[in-house]
Amino acid sequence: MTVQPIPKPRPPAATPEGRRFARLWTAYTVNVAGDEFYVLAVPLIVYQVGGTAAAMSLVYACALLPQVFMGVWGGVLADRQDRIKLLRLCYLCSALVLLLAYAVFSAAHVSVGGLAVTAILLGVTAPVAAASFDSSLPHFVPHHALPRANAATEASRTTCVVMGPAVAGFAVSQLAPEQAVLFNSVSFVVAYLLLYRITSPAAPVKRARGGLVSQWRDLTTGLRYLATGNAAVRVGVLTSTVVNFLFGAYEPMVIYRMRHDLSLGADTVGIIFAVSGVTSVAVALLLSWKAPSRGYLMVMGLSVALQGLAVAGLGAFTSLGAVIGAQVALATGTVLYTVYWRAMRQTVVPVELLGRVAGTCRSIAYGGAFLGSAVSAVTLNRFVGVNTALLLAGLVSTALGATVAGHVFWTRKVTGKSAP
Repeated sequence: MTVQPIPKPRPPAATPEGRRFARLWTAYTVNVAGDEFYVLAVPLIVYQVGGTAAAMSLVYACALLPQVFMGVWGGVLADRQDRIKLLRLCYLCSALVLLLAYAVFSAAHVSVGGLAVTAILLGVTAPVAAASFDSSLPHFVPHHALPRANAATEASRTTCVVMGPAVAGFAVSQLAPEQAVLFNSVSFVVAYLLLYRITSPAAPVKRARGGLVSQWRDLTTGLRYLATGNAAVRVGVLTSTVVNFLFGAYEPMVIYRMRHDLSLGADTVGIIFAVSGVTSVAVALLLSWKAPSRGYLMVMGLSVALQGLAVAGLGAFTSLGAVIGAQVALATGTVLYTVYWRAMRQTVVPVELLGRVAGTCRSIAYGGAFLGSAVSAVTLNRFVGVNTALLLAGLVSTALGATVAGHVFWTRKVTGKSAP
């Protein structure tokens, strides 16, 4: 009788699932690097071609507008098709949009209108890609590891927050605007190639049949869950929407303030954004090492309050130190909120509805961001100054975060039941 040796267990990274997750995570990181480059580069280019704070807010709003509508439909598409293939298609389309913009800008000239159209087209693919990535993650890691997996992706995102703006500021200051757009397209090409031929460890998705009626039925199913399902999800999407409305034009405002009020160059603005992300990277790495898998709502409420204090402080104090301190605190609060909001959603929402719920939550939240940017475009420098707008937004966010955290604490104390 021959005794077969017991095979040694392979570490997670050596398994096919681990290798697939590594490629998915790498593609996500490269894509986010391009996103962060674009987020800072476009306002700088708008300012460079003669734009005002209102024009910068308008272009930013154009990037958010498609996400209001496509977020819901993107979730439906993610639940009906292979999520990895859909993610790959989104990266390819984003690369083609930027390459087309480069060709047009090279043949003519860079204008605020052209940048707004480019932002709209990129905004169409972004929510579909986000819903596909969020809903595919539970197929690559077990549920108890979701907070750490989300923290790992958030660590890579915040690393891109550190590096992307610095690269963007340098590129805009050294390259022609159309060359900066071409440079940005490379990230989406690389992300597409990283996902080439990758497959999900889950069972193959049977492509759903039916036209718009069937898709509308799927969409309403996701909306019905938001209305009648877990209350914690409703609190999360409401909080996200209000915060996005309050901070809808935060980045254009802070960039305008650094450029106009503090007379800083584009490269210096990029460095300040990079410095502000160092703390965020440390927090995300800590969470990826050991993130508690409970107390989601409490952490979310406290993180919103921290973001509010940061923005209010930026509106109250005019100095380089205040800008850097506010950026560090805001980025830290954003990391905490994003990690726990995603992990809570992926934990409590049924997996077959996750794409639709994630897409709908994103769509509603970005609706708030679009409205915030649009309101800022209309009111800034007409009815309210940048400092006052930042101060008011920060104070309201602080009150909102304290309310959410206080509600969780009170519920736990009175009923003895802990919220998610």
